[in-house]
Amino acid sequence: MESLRQARLRDLTDPATSNQAYDLALIYKILIVSGIFKLLLAFSIPLTLDEAYATAVAREYSLSFFEHPPISFWMPVLAADLTGINATIVYRFPFLLAGLGITWMMFLIGREIGGSRVGVWSAVLFCAAPSPFLASGVWAVPDGPLNLASTIVVYFLVRIARFEGTAPLKLWLYAGVAMAFALASKYQAAWLPVGVLLFMLAHPVGRRWFLHPGFYLAGLIGLIGLLPVILWNAGHDWVTFRFHGDRITGGLHFGHFTGMLLVQAMYLLPTGMLVAGIGLWYGVRNRARADVFLLVFLAVGPILIFNYINLTSTASLAHWSMPGWLLAFLLAAVWLNARGAVTVRRIWRWMVGLFAVVWLVLGLLIVQSNTGWLTRPFYERPPAWDNTISLFDFGDLKPALVKRGLWQTTDVFMANSWAYGGLLDSFMGSEKPIRIFDLNAAHHFVYLSDADALGRALFMEPSRLTDVAVTDAQTLKSARSLDPNATLLPPLTLNRGGQPYVSVSVVSLTLLQTTLALQQSLSPAQ
Repeated sequence: MESLRQARLRDLTDPATSNQAYDLALIYKILIVSGIFKLLLAFSIPLTLDEAYATAVAREYSLSFFEHPPISFWMPVLAADLTGINATIVYRFPFLLAGLGITWMMFLIGREIGGSRVGVWSAVLFCAAPSPFLASGVWAVPDGPLNLASTIVVYFLVRIARFEGTAPLKLWLYAGVAMAFALASKYQAAWLPVGVLLFMLAHPVGRRWFLHPGFYLAGLIGLIGLLPVILWNAGHDWVTFRFHGDRITGGLHFGHFTGMLLVQAMYLLPTGMLVAGIGLWYGVRNRARADVFLLVFLAVGPILIFNYINLTSTASLAHWSMPGWLLAFLLAAVWLNARGAVTVRRIWRWMVGLFAVVWLVLGLLIVQSNTGWLTRPFYERPPAWDNTISLFDFGDLKPALVKRGLWQTTDVFMANSWAYGGLLDSFMGSEKPIRIFDLNAAHHFVYLSDADALGRALFMEPSRLTDVAVTDAQTLKSARSLDPNATLLPPLTLNRGGQPYVSVSVVSLTLLQTTLALQQSLSPAQ
């Protein structure tokens, strides 16, 4: 007899079992289970460097920010301001909701192009991919609002494509509003209008859009999303555009390119990447369908463009192409639904197996970063190769400073760069000014109202226990370039799981008015 597990697997993987009511029940279960999983991860993973930085600089609302548009910076601090609670889970909660929204939109788009079972598979592929799942629904980073707004845009574009040039004006307006939010979330959204234009040139249905007033209205509305970016940059020497432009280093970097491809495969699971690639091929083969061919253009652009950047620049990151792979999952879902049950079950088993392995590794990383239990039986002290410091909770830093009497006597804190500046600021409650020593690595900190705070300062730099001596020397040297009388204090040692793990080098110095000009001379690029 067929077991209950086998029956459920058959129900999911056999297209013949698809019906709208059953598939709706499946997607609701996916939303509940993934929501609980996201919530647990949001509680168990401390703020990452990027998250801490965003919450630190966004304490002063701004039209835009040094490296990104404003929405992902506004979301965590707005949640904290509305609730009155400054906590990691509060910062991340709007992004968790965005992740659930993306899951739902993947279902809706899939249902539009292939029925409810295609919608279920679209949601499953999104939830099974580690990077989209985390970056678009757990961490407080721009990918969440970007992908939510982008999938809303795609949903309305797919509906518009099915009208073959006679879509109601309201669909275009909805797409334009969502496009504005996408552009106000992350610059990768710029590929969406480019992909739409290429589709319009390549497909008969798309060419009819040139005659529809909705296309032009949607474009104008979408551009509103860039208005805060333009206005802020106009008053700040176009620093965002210069920053991103400088990341294009030129030349060919095959080693970096190969590494980024491997990281993308890890982010998506190798099976997910393979299935997404097959989905793109399937979409090209079925280019007669306007909605399917539209998805090809929208998906392939970010994949090709950002992997080309991976080839020509060493400053690129693997996750930049994720919006393209996310849309490729929609095409993969159409292909999966068209396959026989045997093929689908094989792919399903590979996905589940790889999913279990990846998330087991992630779980072990979380356990190690919070407790150090995995290495404790083998090492008396954390080994040099244990670099989970980026996932370490610095919440004990302020109490340690208070205990030494340093908190009460300090006017301003200093960090070497934006990364640890964000950590210091976030875990100390943003109660005192943070200045960044290296202005070239300060990012948005230089635009805060207290960026030039003066008085008694503590220059702090975290490091692993094995790097204490080197970090102490470097921090003292940097501090004495601003104040020759800077004094090295005993380092602060923070525990992980009851044992020492992180050392924070501490240097006392005095910041005077004359220090400002000196600091700027040390960082001429700013």
